[in-house]
Amino acid sequence: MWRKITSFPLRGIEEGLKIYFQLIMKATELLSELIEGCLCQDWSKVKSTAERIAFLEREADDVKRGVEVKLNSGILFVGLKEDFLRLAEAMDKIADNAKDASRALASRQPNREEMKEIEICGEKIREMVYGTIEIVKILKKAIEMIGKDKNGALRLAHEVEKYEERLDDVKLEALKVLTEKEKEISTLTYLQVRDFIFLLDMVADAAENTSDIITAMIVKSGA
Repeated sequence: MWRKITSFPLRGIEEGLKIYFQLIMKATELLSELIEGCLCQDWSKVKSTAERIAFLEREADDVKRGVEVKLNSGILFVGLKEDFLRLAEAMDKIADNAKDASRALASRQPNREEMKEIEICGEKIREMVYGTIEIVKILKKAIEMIGKDKNGALRLAHEVEKYEERLDDVKLEALKVLTEKEKEISTLTYLQVRDFIFLLDMVADAAENTSDIITAMIVKSGA
């Protein structure tokens, strides 16, 4: 994937990054199970899904540390090493924020009446969740395409940025509906849902930041 960016050997870094992102993708995709469990008021499912996301995030961290060790010992220009480290850190933020978002939602169980009040808001949050998963999928395609079609990878990276902007609008709509229901729900539930929305938005932001780093690496390589 990355061999066309540099003539230097990557010594297993490519495979490590591939495994790393697969784990991040799995953690992100589980957000769909999380929100469906929430809207169905299946809190045992919400909690178990949050635990699975946390497990995948820890597993991804282990792989990331392995990539960092290989980067340190590999024969690469210092600047290129820094690029790969920035990329790994940006990817890490995706999993970190997915974990934090899932924990925020699983932290407590609102009562049924409150869940009815925020049902409309829940639809907007669902839209955010599936949109966020789609962003990470596009990012995955961009990463996979770098060694085959750099211009295509750039187009996908730009698509991530545009998609994230659209999700910002959905976030604002979700927050607006939530605020309208503020008097009908407890302060704890309001803060819980609001925090989930903000943390979910940070997953998409992290994906966009990763795409920016990919863009910079491709441009630096002379694409």
